[in-house]
Amino acid sequence: MFRFFFLMFLLVPLVELYVLIKVGSVIGALPTILLTIFTAIAGAWLMKSQGIATMQRAQQNLAAGQVPETEMMEGLFIFLGGLFLLIPGFITDTIGLLLLIPPARRFFAKRFIMQRQSNYARYHGQDGNVYEAEWTVAKDGHVKQVHVTYDTNQSDAIEGEVLDSDDSSKKHDK
Repeated sequence: MFRFFFLMFLLVPLVELYVLIKVGSVIGALPTILLTIFTAIAGAWLMKSQGIATMQRAQQNLAAGQVPETEMMEGLFIFLGGLFLLIPGFITDTIGLLLLIPPARRFFAKRFIMQRQSNYARYHGQDGNVYEAEWTVAKDGHVKQVHVTYDTNQSDAIEGEVLDSDDSSKKHDK
């Protein structure tokens, strides 16, 4: 990982410098500098406006009782997009603008969330959504422990186990 970041910090500025020199030789030094300054200012403005809109959507989701996971990832991408636009260079500006375009940003955010959920499921040995519950019920002086597993990949398959306090156990599969 250290090598990757070292190469990025070494290669990105060199490639950006090369592109700036090439563009400067075509359109001139002053227009190149002004274009670089303009993209930084536009990036700061876009970052502010997109950030406020994303924050409002996140607050609406929270008020509705939903987790604003997409909005949180979009907020991270807005920050990164603004950061890329503040770095002088046309390649980083292109990446920054791409991250500040709402449909592209939502696509990247949803894809990132799905990838993280897939990695989490794979790491925990789950191929899909598995819901497990465990509780204790006291009835007529008997305490029963109940364990239920529901796997969405197996349509309506529910597996349950009831353990009675007098050591008799029953298994029920539906």
